Amino acid sequence: MTSRVPTPRHGIPGYYALADLPQRGAMSEMVLSTGWFEMDEIFRPYPGEFIAITGKPGHGKSTFLMNLLCQLSWKHRFKHWMFVPENEGAVIDKLELIYGQTPSVFGQFAHTQCFVQSAGGEHYNDEPQTIEWVLTAAWEAWERDQINTVTIDPWNELETARARDESVTDYVGRCLRLIKRFGRHTGCMMFVVVHPTKAANEREVTLGDCEGSQHWWNKSDHGLIVKRDVAKREGTVVVAKVREQPVAGKPGHCVFLVEPETGIFREQQGGGVAF
Repeated sequence: MTSRVPTPRHGIPGYYALADLPQRGAMSEMVLSTGWFEMDEIFRPYPGEFIAITGKPGHGKSTFLMNLLCQLSWKHRFKHWMFVPENEGAVIDKLELIYGQTPSVFGQFAHTQCFVQSAGGEHYNDEPQTIEWVLTAAWEAWERDQINTVTIDPWNELETARARDESVTDYVGRCLRLIKRFGRHTGCMMFVVVHPTKAANEREVTLGDCEGSQHWWNKSDHGLIVKRDVAKREGTVVVAKVREQPVAGKPGHCVFLVEPETGIFREQQGGGVAF
């Protein structure tokens, strides 16, 4: 039996009686476990959402995200697509250390669950690597390989294509609308790693410090900040923004032990604290 497709009112696209308006379903049925017990208390990701990740340079933003992607693969058999210009040349080694297990198990993951769009200019005939270009490539991966997540790391490696008289704030807002629209249509989790402004290097980073615009705070469904204490071998992930509280989490932080040899984030018992 197939479900009824709602018919627009009077044949006008997008115009519905309230009773016919398509709905996403209950959030409680959408949220997923990260595979980290303490982290689940404050952060529950869900299909189709936009997650912004920031933190000071060298504090482990990319490493934490790689850990999270591995967790989602182990827990939910997720498939991932990545555009990672800064880490492309070492991403296999980094993920293999984090993924662990045996070479054959990682090999299966690397061949069937994780895909990368190369930033190498030799592939593109000088075509600018804009957000439109990245999302077009991700769309192909979604159609052909049924991916569950899209990662852009970092944001500042994309080529800016601002329209004439378009401010940086308006440009970032337009790009994030495209990212959110992609997530809603495909159901992919959309991860974007954003560097903070240089002014934040002298103090604690907030989501409002993301380079380019306050839109990173306003438009994200989850906003995460990664902090590192190398001396203590600790990494703290701050959940600074949760749109769908309390089902998708709540503001707080989770402290991990970070293995310097592998980059693995290991959860510490009692390390998760809600604000």
